[in-house]
Amino acid sequence: MKKLITIIVLTLCTSVTFAQDFSDLANQKLKKVDSYKPAETKVLECVNYLFETPFDKNDLNRAVAQAYIIQWMTGTPDHSFALDSNAMELTKGSTDLFALFMAAMTKVVLEQPNQKLSNEAIYKQAEALLVSYCSDSNNKLKPSKKIKKLIKATE
Repeated sequence: MKKLITIIVLTLCTSVTFAQDFSDLANQKLKKVDSYKPAETKVLECVNYLFETPFDKNDLNRAVAQAYIIQWMTGTPDHSFALDSNAMELTKGSTDLFALFMAAMTKVVLEQPNQKLSNEAIYKQAEALLVSYCSDSNNKLKPSKKIKKLIKATE
């Protein structure tokens, strides 16, 4: 019985250890051009966190992860991101949807590092990621009208 309790306690401690904590990123600034490439691993970790956890407006890790992703996106010399009227229509004034869409674009380019993707290809793949995330009611993120239409079209 003692062994079982010990195993359970160790398992719980290990689970807590692997929980994401991005608080250290809040003060980390990407200032030099050569700091962006090494940051890609952490950026992708942030992106995956956003897509693997349900939306919670009060989640500090989520806010820090989003801010770090946007900081990286605006300064990276290796990638450029086009935000046009399609992105605005897709997210329709929702800063939460817009931030997740930006994370989706980041995910697309970082997971395909050897491909030169067009802005349209990045948009389409990011749109699909956002639609997929919003289609899962467990994620608790209210979709825009356009996303609702896209969800219905995939059902």
